[in-house]
Amino acid sequence: MRTDRAIDRLTAALRTTFVGRPRVAAVATVAAAALAGVVARQVASSGAYLRIEHALPTYAGEVTGVFLLAGTALVAIGAVAAALGGGVVPSVLLAGAPAFGWAVNHTAAPITPQYAATFPLEMGLLYGVVFGVVGYVVGRGLRRA
Repeated sequence: MRTDRAIDRLTAALRTTFVGRPRVAAVATVAAAALAGVVARQVASSGAYLRIEHALPTYAGEVTGVFLLAGTALVAIGAVAAALGGGVVPSVLLAGAPAFGWAVNHTAAPITPQYAATFPLEMGLLYGVVFGVVGYVVGRGLRRA
């Protein structure tokens, strides 16, 4: 019996950490999908893909001010989700949505269909996990304060 209670407590703790409040998680997930769509449309209509690409960090280690500002905005989006009771997953989805929306417009030629399909997922995960987890930690700190 103690094992069952321990498993139930562990499951509840993991659910709280990863998902958070179900309503907040659902709203954050829908908002992330909408945000990705809006960013994809804005990037496509304004032709801003290359300007954004040039603002990303280089292999030489250069980090531009635009990237720092964008990263701060992504952390803030993840922090808001966590402060409202969302878990790690909603924070990661919200932080990764703009990067995913930007990467959907990847038009470098020649690219294979496989790369065109996976590049947005890679960018969403790369930036979403990094900035989303930091945002989650910040948001949880704000919530406890």
